[in-house]
Amino acid sequence: MSLLSRYLTVTVVVGSLITLLILLSLEVVFSFVDEAGDIGRGEYTAGSALMYVLLRAPYRAYEAFPMATLIGSLLGLGGLAARNELTVMRAVGISILGVARSVVMAGFVLALIAFALGEWVVPTTERWAQDLRSGAISQRVASDRLAGFWARDGANFVKVERALGNRHLVGMRIFEFDEERRLTGILEAERALYAGGGWVLEEITKSRFSAVGVAVDTVDRLAWDSDLAPAVLDVVVVDPEMMSARELRTYITYLERNDLDSEQYRLAFWIKVATPLATVAMLLLTVPMVFGSARSANAGQRLFVGVLIGIVFFLSNRLLNQMGLVYGLPPAFSALLPTLVFLAIGLWGIMRVR
Repeated sequence: MSLLSRYLTVTVVVGSLITLLILLSLEVVFSFVDEAGDIGRGEYTAGSALMYVLLRAPYRAYEAFPMATLIGSLLGLGGLAARNELTVMRAVGISILGVARSVVMAGFVLALIAFALGEWVVPTTERWAQDLRSGAISQRVASDRLAGFWARDGANFVKVERALGNRHLVGMRIFEFDEERRLTGILEAERALYAGGGWVLEEITKSRFSAVGVAVDTVDRLAWDSDLAPAVLDVVVVDPEMMSARELRTYITYLERNDLDSEQYRLAFWIKVATPLATVAMLLLTVPMVFGSARSANAGQRLFVGVLIGIVFFLSNRLLNQMGLVYGLPPAFSALLPTLVFLAIGLWGIMRVR
C-alpha cells in the first residue's frame, strides 16, 4: 500500500471512529436520562444506572456502526476535498477507483471492529447489563437465564425448575412421548450434572404409563442422552440480539433438529453477517458523494446528506427485518437486501464519476 493510500485509509478509519465516539457519547447521555426514572427502585442507584448504560454502550455502538462510518468517512473525505488534497492526489495519478480501494480497505478494518464487537463484546456486556438492572431493581441476584424453562428434546419435553449454570440443572421433569404423540412416561430428577461429555441425572423417579396402569420406580443415577448441551443452555432463554453468531448457529441447529421455529434466530444471525458488510457499503457511498455533484458542498451539507442516508438505511433495514418475520420472507433476504441495495448504489455512483 502506497503512502497516499495509507493516508486515505487512516483518514477514513479515524474519522469514522471519532464520529462513532460522538454518537455514542450522546446516546449514553440520553440513555442515562431515560434510566433516571427508575433510580430509587429497589437498590437501583444512580451508580447502578450509569454502569447499566455503560455496559450497554457496546451494543449501541454496534447498532450505530454503519451510520457512524458513513458520516465519518463523508466528513473525512470531504475535508480532504475542501483542502484540495484529493485534487492533488488525482493530479499525481491516483484515480477515483484508487481512492475507492483505499476506502474499501478502511471498510475492512472497520468491519473487523464491528464483527469483534458483535461476536465477543456485545453478548457478554448485554447479559451483564440485564443481570445488573434486574438484580438491583428486584433486590436479588437473578435473571431469566437462571430461572426455570421449558425445552424440547427430540420427541420429549423437558421442564427445568432452575439452572445453576449451564452444567447444573435442578428440579427436572422429562415428559416422554411415543411416535403417536402419546405420553408414555414422566421422569423426575432432583438434579442433572453435565460431565464427561454427557448428562447424569440424580435421585430419579420414573413413572411409566401403560394399558394396565402406572409403574413407578426410583433410581439413584441415570445417564441422559440429550441435545441440550451446555452451549445450548447458555442461550436457551437469551434474546437473539444478545447472542454471538456462533451461539446463534448452535441454537438454530438445536431448534431445527427438534422441529422448532428458528426464523427469529436465523434473522438475527444474518443481521450479524450484514452489519460488517453494511459498514463497507456505507463507506463506498461516500466516494461518489465527494467526487460527484456534492463536491462543492460544505461540511454542514455533507453532514445533513450523510445523516439522511443513514436514517433511510436504518429505517428500511428495520422495516424489512420485521416484514420478513411477519410475511415469512427468507431471513437472509430480509437482512441482506438493504445492504446489497446501498452497496450497488455506491458501486454505480463510483462508475458514474470515473
